[in-house]
Amino acid sequence: MNSHDLANLLLTLPNLPISTFANDHVYSSGVESKTHGSLKIGLLNHYNKDHIVIGNISKLNINKPNWFITEMYHGSAPEEWKSY
Repeated sequence: MNSHDLANLLLTLPNLPISTFANDHVYSSGVESKTHGSLKIGLLNHYNKDHIVIGNISKLNINKPNWFITEMYHGSAPEEWKSY
């Protein structure tokens, strides 16, 4: 995904704070998408306020009940996520 693609997609989403998720390492969508999956965008629920989360999201249950993803806007969740 390129910066303009990301900007255009973000304009279609709710106006919420942004969080990032990178599985404890730097992620390049141009290089690592072949091995780590494409850049993903989702709705991250937090007890204080929802966020748009961007990154190479590997699980929906980041730290439930504090942080968990309820909707994916770009990219999809693996089958094992659906139990959350």
